[in-house]
Amino acid sequence: MNKQLNLHAFKDREIVNKLAEEIQLISENMAPLKIMHICGGHENAIVRYGVRQFLPGHIQVIAGPGCPVCICPVEAIDQAVTLSLQPKVTVLTFGDMLRVPATTTSLEKVRSDGGSVKVIYSPLDAVKFANEKPEQTFVFFSVGFETTAAGIAGLIQSGVPKNLLFLIANRYMPPVLKLLMEVHDESLQGFLLAGHATAISGLGVYDFMHDEFKLPCAAAGFEPVDILLAVRELLKQIKNSQHEVINCYPRVIREEGNLVAQKCLNEVFDLKPGVWRGIDVVEDSAYILKEKYAFLDAGKQLTCIPPYPPQAHHPSCLCHRIMLGEVEPQDCKLFKKACTPGKPFGPCMVSPEGTCHVRYTYPEIKIDFS
Repeated sequence: MNKQLNLHAFKDREIVNKLAEEIQLISENMAPLKIMHICGGHENAIVRYGVRQFLPGHIQVIAGPGCPVCICPVEAIDQAVTLSLQPKVTVLTFGDMLRVPATTTSLEKVRSDGGSVKVIYSPLDAVKFANEKPEQTFVFFSVGFETTAAGIAGLIQSGVPKNLLFLIANRYMPPVLKLLMEVHDESLQGFLLAGHATAISGLGVYDFMHDEFKLPCAAAGFEPVDILLAVRELLKQIKNSQHEVINCYPRVIREEGNLVAQKCLNEVFDLKPGVWRGIDVVEDSAYILKEKYAFLDAGKQLTCIPPYPPQAHHPSCLCHRIMLGEVEPQDCKLFKKACTPGKPFGPCMVSPEGTCHVRYTYPEIKIDFS
């Protein structure tokens, strides 16, 4: 009988300290370098567990655009707001989306003003609502990366009530790395890949980082040991002038990914250029329903274009530059002053995976692993 996996080991103080010592030794004579993660879950774990305190000062791990709520295009939220104000239409979405500022309002504010918006915890809840009220039209506003998109694809393939439509704002992660390489030129030396997204896509979709950019990537989990292990392996590659895409989360990720989920995604969605909020249009990164599922597309079946042009950010908000890893939250003059989780000016302050929200919640945290 296989021994049960002991997840507590991935927070073990002795292992954390040992990895920190190894990282110190490996990087002792290395020039200053930057590694970027592209996962809001990683930023949350890094700050919550004080992981950066275990890294030498010349090794930086910076946050990239890995929060799905943060990069959701404002145009999509504006559409959801517009739909919620239509008679007999109810917008369903996850709770994090409610307070994200749109161009003129938010889903939370429009709900208090009479718009029909409900929070759900699973796509299956959307089916339940639609079945219970067949006379009402429900629109599931779907946000997230490969993991969420795969669940939606599976739901659609299984069949949904005819009064349930979808407003799809899901994004595919790999292409944004090319944009990040353009933004940072040669200042990045490696990437931590999101463990959950990579569990769906597999590692092969990141081979272009090896072939085109000669940069190493490591798929990482979300515990302190996971993250430090991935940093250690990246530093080894950088020191030895290697640039492979490696799996540091084998208890969850298979090299080929989840083939069943990939098949669902390929059968339900196409990929097209898509806006990442306040950043840019990223080629082949936006999931859209295939033509055979156009009857489920809220954008095609209902009127949802608002009567005003979109505005991604408040003029003083630096969320877009924070998501690109160009500046830190404290560089924004709104941070912790006008902009707080209770009154967010930008999307990075809303979700627990948003960099500003994480830094606000866990300021200067120090964890004693000794």
